[in-house]
Amino acid sequence: MINYIYRLLLCVSGCFIFLVFHSFLGSSPSLGADKIVVRYGLFDQSLPVADIRKYAETKKVSSDLQSFLGYLKPKQQQQFQQALQVKKPLDIVALNKLVDSPIGKLLLSGASKTIARRDKAGIPALRAALLIGAKSPEGLSILSFLEAYPSNRLVIDVPSTLDLLSKSKLFFASSNATPKDNLGSSPLWQLELQYQVFATEGKQFSGCLFGDSISAQIGNTLGEGNFNFAFNGVSSISLVQQLQRLTPTKVKCEKTIIAVGANDALYQLSDEEFSKNLKEAIALVRTSGTKQIFLIPAFYSTVAASKDPSVAAPLAKVEQINAVMNQVAASENVPVVAEGVAPLYENNVLKDNFTTDGDHLNAEGLKIYRQALLNILGK
Repeated sequence: MINYIYRLLLCVSGCFIFLVFHSFLGSSPSLGADKIVVRYGLFDQSLPVADIRKYAETKKVSSDLQSFLGYLKPKQQQQFQQALQVKKPLDIVALNKLVDSPIGKLLLSGASKTIARRDKAGIPALRAALLIGAKSPEGLSILSFLEAYPSNRLVIDVPSTLDLLSKSKLFFASSNATPKDNLGSSPLWQLELQYQVFATEGKQFSGCLFGDSISAQIGNTLGEGNFNFAFNGVSSISLVQQLQRLTPTKVKCEKTIIAVGANDALYQLSDEEFSKNLKEAIALVRTSGTKQIFLIPAFYSTVAASKDPSVAAPLAKVEQINAVMNQVAASENVPVVAEGVAPLYENNVLKDNFTTDGDHLNAEGLKIYRQALLNILGK
């Protein structure tokens, strides 16, 4: 059973359920929420938005915020602080189309049930906060969303939020279940993919990046003319599904980087299935008119993380996936570019000083990976 402390954390993040992936908008503060209120039955916990912004920018904790953070474990505090740093510039036209699409309306309707209001303006309020917040210089973030929300208080109802999260099947997977790539059935995956369709349809890019959560961490930092299509949890299975959806949109990429494999190892895909999927992904990219395709080897984890199936795949399985990738690359005449990411590893093990959790990259690790990508795109 989820303890009450974790319920609070889920409550805060659940309110922004449509802002997730890798972990996903300034507006006038007078138009935004002054306080965010967490409500569980008769219990209310009030957090000034100004205190949250100060914490995000300086890590300084007010007495009100300290009361909330005191309920959280150190790792949960770190996750909360990291969530406040996520800022994603979005195409405003594409976002407007997205919130008016069937899937956008469905998720706005679901998310509105987590917010307690005396009127029936929950959905319009969320829509306004997203679109106004999207115009913020910092991009979409929890804070710019709050500061654009058209009320001085945003009240989150914990039971409704937990019910929404449970129904989403995104946060409550059984620890005993074998991990699988079920992104294709995820409403959030469909939502972000629909955004990608709206944002890139008929456009041409110098470079395109397809990958998993590590590539998603790079965000929109590869420079003008490049587009990051990465998703959390992507394997070669969902990559093919993503490309099948994007191909009819006539999006063009002069160079394409494919960085998958780690989740294929986690999901225990066979050599034959991974080879088949990767070849199909390459074929789909070629139909879009790309001139050059580059593969990034599957990312290794630390030894400790590789021993925990809930965190990362066994290192031996990642090694096996990379061997199959090299075989596919040779048969498809596509280069595997490993030298740029080599500094992250020692003997095919992720170095401790480049990771936050043994599997994902910290800021220093992301600098190395981002530079490796820029070296490829600049060739």
